[in-house]
Amino acid sequence: MFRSLCSIAILWVGLAPGLSAQPLRPNAGGKQAAVIERWTNMSPQQRARALEKLPPERRRRIEQLLNQYQNLSPEERQQLSFRAEMFDQLPPERQDIARRLFRQFNQLPPERQALVREEFRSLRAMRPVDRRARIQSPEFSDKFAPREQQFLRQFSRLLSPAQ
Repeated sequence: MFRSLCSIAILWVGLAPGLSAQPLRPNAGGKQAAVIERWTNMSPQQRARALEKLPPERRRRIEQLLNQYQNLSPEERQQLSFRAEMFDQLPPERQDIARRLFRQFNQLPPERQALVREEFRSLRAMRPVDRRARIQSPEFSDKFAPREQQFLRQFSRLLSPAQ
């Protein structure tokens, strides 16, 4: 369930600029969450008209996301909204990094995705000093392939305040 929630959140964030009638401007603030809300609050007729204007592949992906979103519990929807709002607060360059990292994550085999996802959850819950120590530990090096280590380091940097 967490996996689908994260996937939906990142996909919404990645697709949100294409969901609005006009492209989003960088640093527009709150736009990703607003786009999610706008699409989910449209009437079926409004949604159908908006979807008709999109290329077939994008339309299919958005319809799939809308269906997944509709199947979320109210708590999961609230989490998704919160994550979208947090993403909106990242500077544009960090948003780009997050999108790139998610694409890399999706290229991992499913069993490695599960392992990396669990590690990311652990890292996210740690204080920065503990996170750095974990990433530099022999256990971390033994558990993850170099590509996965780099991926987790980059995600860890996203968790740290902008420098």
